[in-house]
Amino acid sequence: MEKEAETPNYLQNLQASETRYRRLFETAQDGILILNAETGQIDDVNPYMIDMLRYSREEFLGKKLWEVSPFKDTALNRAAFEKLQYKGYIRYKDLPLETKEGSPIAVEFVSNVYKSNGDKVIQCNIRNITERKQAEAALLDAHWRLKSIIEGTQVGTWSWNIQNGEMTVNDIWAHIIGYTHNELCPISIKTWETFAHPDDLKTSAELLARHFADEIPYYECECRMKHRDGRWVWVYDRGKVVTWDTDGKPLMIMGTHTDITARKLAEEENRNLGERLQRAEKMEALGLLAGGVAHDLNNVLGIVVGYAELMANDIDESNAMREDLINIKDAGNRAAAIVQDLLTLARRGVAGRKVLNLNGLILDFNKSPEMKKLLSYHHFMQVKIDLESDLLNISASSVHLEKTLFNLISNAAEAMPKGGDLTIKTANQYLDKPVHGYDHIREGDYVVLSVIDKGEGIPEQDLKRIFEPFYTKKVMGRSGTGLGLAVAWGTVKDHQGYIDVQSEEGKGTVFTLYFPVAREDITAETSSVMISQYMGQGESILVVDDVKGQRELAAAMLKKLNYQVAHVTSGKEAVIYLKKHKVDLLILDMIMEPGMDGLDTYKNVLAIYPTQKAIIVSGFSETERVNEAQALGAGAYVKKPYIIEKLGLAVKKELDKSA
Repeated sequence: MEKEAETPNYLQNLQASETRYRRLFETAQDGILILNAETGQIDDVNPYMIDMLRYSREEFLGKKLWEVSPFKDTALNRAAFEKLQYKGYIRYKDLPLETKEGSPIAVEFVSNVYKSNGDKVIQCNIRNITERKQAEAALLDAHWRLKSIIEGTQVGTWSWNIQNGEMTVNDIWAHIIGYTHNELCPISIKTWETFAHPDDLKTSAELLARHFADEIPYYECECRMKHRDGRWVWVYDRGKVVTWDTDGKPLMIMGTHTDITARKLAEEENRNLGERLQRAEKMEALGLLAGGVAHDLNNVLGIVVGYAELMANDIDESNAMREDLINIKDAGNRAAAIVQDLLTLARRGVAGRKVLNLNGLILDFNKSPEMKKLLSYHHFMQVKIDLESDLLNISASSVHLEKTLFNLISNAAEAMPKGGDLTIKTANQYLDKPVHGYDHIREGDYVVLSVIDKGEGIPEQDLKRIFEPFYTKKVMGRSGTGLGLAVAWGTVKDHQGYIDVQSEEGKGTVFTLYFPVAREDITAETSSVMISQYMGQGESILVVDDVKGQRELAAAMLKKLNYQVAHVTSGKEAVIYLKKHKVDLLILDMIMEPGMDGLDTYKNVLAIYPTQKAIIVSGFSETERVNEAQALGAGAYVKKPYIIEKLGLAVKKELDKSA
């Protein structure tokens, strides 16, 4: 029996190669077409191609490529085939096709020319990239949606690559601190640190460390950032780690930046308003107390001063008792000055206003005995005066302003025990918007007085209390009553002004007083007059006062001025008296308790005598009720304690008026 001829090795290898090729061809996850390189006819097609385009094997075989429906309207036309024959290679990265059912798909098409058994063939590999294209489109769409949200929102966004320190921020983030995106980027964490307030960096670092350690779910804090124009803006910063490495270390953190400056300013303003309200309420309560005490003291001192004056005037100058009486009167006047401080604190003490220029008042005060005495205690203090040449006028009480100036200079001197410069400065200033300092200063025209020292400064914890009565750090027994700054506060407020104070320990203090401008001319000075010019001619006067000593003092002064005087203790008694007796003039105390005050008494009197003349007296300054009484026909307002000249002139002026 003849042996079967053995298959040569090269044929075995060829068969094995054919088998491997066929297996790859049949199982490939790309579509494969084998074309005749000369005619373009399809000689073979693999299963994946059939499954991808939904055409049968028979619909491919024997057809030229451009005759198969999916490729008719594509770039795989006859011209492309000829190009392929010439170049031997052609590729389309993104070729749109349709399945037999008309569903669009995208493919990557690659074809190569090679030889097989001496013949040229073309292998076309067609990869379905539809899902990849859809994913890319979805990702791109998501990217643009996210970008539009980020760019369209009013919130700054940032991301920080923790490994290389690089940061990415959006336009809003850059805009919050006054830059454009292009000006600011690229940015790093080191650059961010240059914008952050130094006091906030430590807090921010601690919170980040806690978030990285997973102690808190988010990093969030309120911090300040340096704006391009130099100011600090407040931002609410919040972030979260979004990627970690395999060792659990943070790789990327993303977050938001929100401008909260307006909110922080509003909160600060609310705090300041609350503090000012508390100060105002405290000063009001203390003022009510001081006012009540001062009212009673005024009545007592008025009697002492008034009778001392009357007795001194009746005693010959050679009598030793006269000097004693003058000393009593002077001491009473000094005590009355302290009472006036209390009344100023109660905001009931500013009377006798006139239009004046602050420059003149300062220059006169600088030459005064009080100033010379103060400088004698502080030899090493140098006073510098810097006055605006065309300073506008104000409506003010020179007595109260001089006392305020003295108190401020005295405080400054004691703040410089080793000496130094003290500057008194004036200026015209227009504020076109409110100033938020110790006091809330409204917009307007002001004459500004500044007292500037280079002394020890005021500790921050004391700064909010320095205008409270008796709150003092001065040397007891040498520095007055402890009312100095409280009087300054009350005086400024009674002049419808504002006061600000800025101080730094070791560098000094600046007190700045703002007084509303008066557009009138300066009030002419009045000189004292002879007693003969205000002597009476026997006219009848009724004094109405609830304090016995005040009634009797007024009566004694008026009798000395040649008037017929009666006096009663209340408004009710005055009405009863006037029903039986007619008088030429009423002297009405404004405050009488209990019962009717001066205004109510005057109203009742006018019901009986519509043309009754009257003047108003009080230990307090003018009030709305005083103004109302004057609107009804009452004449001058005379402030206690009584001075015979002032009382006599007011009475004479009112009596000389036509009925």
